[in-house]
Amino acid sequence: MHKRYELMPSTSQPFPLFIESIGHHEDQEKLLRPEGFPSYHWLQTYSGEGEFTMDGKKFRLTKGSGVLLLPGVPHSYWAVTEQWCTQYVTFGGTCADAILRSFDLMESAIFRWDEEGPLQVEIGRILANMDAALEYSGYEASADLYHFLIQLKKHGQINNRASIRNQMVQLQPLIIWLESHYDNPDIGLEEMAGILEITPRHMNTLFQHAFGLSPYSYLIMMRLRKSKEMLLKQQHQTVKDVAEQVGFRDTSHFVASFRKHVGLTPERFRQMN
Repeated sequence: MHKRYELMPSTSQPFPLFIESIGHHEDQEKLLRPEGFPSYHWLQTYSGEGEFTMDGKKFRLTKGSGVLLLPGVPHSYWAVTEQWCTQYVTFGGTCADAILRSFDLMESAIFRWDEEGPLQVEIGRILANMDAALEYSGYEASADLYHFLIQLKKHGQINNRASIRNQMVQLQPLIIWLESHYDNPDIGLEEMAGILEITPRHMNTLFQHAFGLSPYSYLIMMRLRKSKEMLLKQQHQTVKDVAEQVGFRDTSHFVASFRKHVGLTPERFRQMN
């Protein structure tokens, strides 16, 4: 069985993300594409096993794995088990490049994930939506595709790197600890890494992948979030008092950081709220 849907893009109202085709293939045939595919292309294994080649390298696509292909990347794939069942989606859109770049997904790559996690069923969920809806429009397709990309970013493991979800689980003990100790101006990277029993370098890598921030920047953002709560709830507190209570040694550093990230001085923020 080969279930396939093709959606016609709107010329009068182009979508930022748009599904061009999506399908479920019970018995995937061999495909050779020396010129690549003209659109973005996602292919994943539903059951069985296939072999995928790209950039002269071979990869096994088992259940719980898939590949994201940028337009024009030469590739080929075929079954290595008696039956290889795949699911796929091809897509584009006026903002596809920008959205993928914001998710740091602008490279053709193999992804792996927990077979029991939500990513395994995402394409099937979109297909079910198309089956059930009498008028499945480009709006629904755009929303479903965006949700899929979020799940890929959150749960997909690229180059054997832990998924963002797993990285956040690793960081959770430190995040909880910081919620109670953010007001200590003496917190350093060594102490933070010690909470996780890892090196500062490894901790920095986890923070960069999970939040796009260094551990110190994450701490500053937490302190600023706490300071905004205090500025609004404790009107009698001076800016200097608030700065000290959230872990800033120097009031001028607090004001400069607040203005940089919030766009207002602490006093102006308090007045406008």
